[in-house]
Amino acid sequence: MTRVGNTFEYGDNTYVQRSQASAEVGAILATVASAAVMKALPSFSNPFLKQMVKEHDKNHLYKDAFYKSVQNSNLKEKGLEVIDTFFSNSDKVKINMGLESEIVNKDIKAGLNACYAPGNRKIFLNADKATISGFHELGHAMNHLNSKTGRFLQALRRPGYALAGIMGTVAMFSRRKPKEANRDFQDFLQDNCGKIAFAAMLPTVIEESMASYKGVKMAKEAGLKEPLIKNLKKFYGKALLSYAGYAVVTGLSVFAASKIMEIFTRPKKVTTSYDSNFDNSFPSKSNTRRDFRSSFW
Repeated sequence: MTRVGNTFEYGDNTYVQRSQASAEVGAILATVASAAVMKALPSFSNPFLKQMVKEHDKNHLYKDAFYKSVQNSNLKEKGLEVIDTFFSNSDKVKINMGLESEIVNKDIKAGLNACYAPGNRKIFLNADKATISGFHELGHAMNHLNSKTGRFLQALRRPGYALAGIMGTVAMFSRRKPKEANRDFQDFLQDNCGKIAFAAMLPTVIEESMASYKGVKMAKEAGLKEPLIKNLKKFYGKALLSYAGYAVVTGLSVFAASKIMEIFTRPKKVTTSYDSNFDNSFPSKSNTRRDFRSSFW
């Protein structure tokens, strides 16, 4: 690759580097586009939240079967506890790889959320409103305490989210090479950052689906009636949609930012290989390079 000022030749083509101003415009537009895509997240989570509220009045239909499922699982022998959530806002529980994290207590107390904390082997939920969520959390406990695959997938949750965030940063890097240039590892990351961000979140989606499957299976074994089983599947399907939607939207958000940065920072091709049979009045490469240097970013 031969460089002359802000132009350079690669193969038979001549390119001009984009300006800092162009990169700054690209960064602004990429940030706006990424944020706009993320606005789609409520479309995936709202159906679950709405049904969660509707299920409060039917909680009594699931409560006995849930506690029977806990007994049938034999997980209490491995230290599992079910905690009815009346803990203070200052309390912390260990979740995901044993790291300390604040739980959104008001949501759990309100019956809008529930969680399994692997760090201390406890299920937190409002037993008067949200035992429909308990089967799923029991499935998480089964993954953690009885399944090497499930436990491995749980361990990938935080690293996956972190990797997706890193890919969001990679998407904002400038593209310093033409598309035709030889590719290295950094180019691979930049070209595929949206796909990598999506893939990084798939272990969580898979583990969530495993937890729901096991939860439904335990509900059946506990004698939950078929109409309630169907409703349970529908409810968990909406919950899974929220996780899958998060993965899809994150991937698309990173992809959009990456493509915009590519448009505004990829070196611009200004000439191609010269055909000697073409009109000899066409400017030479050197003249073309000099002409375009003043007219392109």
